[in-house]
Amino acid sequence: MDNLKQSKLDDLIADVDELVEASGQLVKTAVMEHRKREQIKNMALPLLWSQDELYEKKIVFIGMRQRDVLNAYREVRIRLLNRSKSDNIVVLVSSVAGVAESANFSFNLAATFALDQHKTALFVDCNPYSKAAEKYVVMDVEAGLTQYLNDYTVPLKKIIYPSGIERLRVIPSGGSSESAAEFFNSKRMEVFVAEIKSRYPDRFIVLDAPSVQHSTEARILARYCDHALLVVPFGKAVTDEVLAAVDAVGKDKFAGLVFNS
Repeated sequence: MDNLKQSKLDDLIADVDELVEASGQLVKTAVMEHRKREQIKNMALPLLWSQDELYEKKIVFIGMRQRDVLNAYREVRIRLLNRSKSDNIVVLVSSVAGVAESANFSFNLAATFALDQHKTALFVDCNPYSKAAEKYVVMDVEAGLTQYLNDYTVPLKKIIYPSGIERLRVIPSGGSSESAAEFFNSKRMEVFVAEIKSRYPDRFIVLDAPSVQHSTEARILARYCDHALLVVPFGKAVTDEVLAAVDAVGKDKFAGLVFNS
């Protein structure tokens, strides 16, 4: 009889321990969620662009007249989220042919992620041959990714700039560099991507790379991303070029084609 009582007591203690453990996990989850929301809420609010400025810069926003364009970006966002099952992903965007730049699509994709009030986005210009990202920031650019990778004294916070869109930050390329491929292939680049990904647990990062056809940067950067999108200039790329671009970023990372007129 005593053994039976002891067995029941042991079972009861085990049940209580499991309940305590489960409760503790719920508390941890709630605390983490609260911290995430506080981080987003405490982000410095930049000078936001007006609707006229958004139209001029060809940036998507809620309430825009071309609703089909906004919905197209939302569809890309949905597919990426369904593919990743995560709120913390790195997406590489590159163009198939050199005649088209992918910066506008990349920034709009980041802007679409930032539409969610509980999410943040980061647009990283990894095209050292273009300064397209500088038109998306609301302050003078002093240093960018090239300087950060080349100079260990440049802190990460020095190259992150506010855009004119809430919850969306920008890292400019920093200008041309003949050593871009070597920089992107370095340990410092690997650490850089890991750090910007971990800074916010619900941050969506978009890396905009040069054309796959005319550079090696996209192929190198593909190793750091979770998914890769390829922008195809409508009527200006043949099938072989598209297939070669998919091979360049890797079929395991390839998430789809975006046709751009």
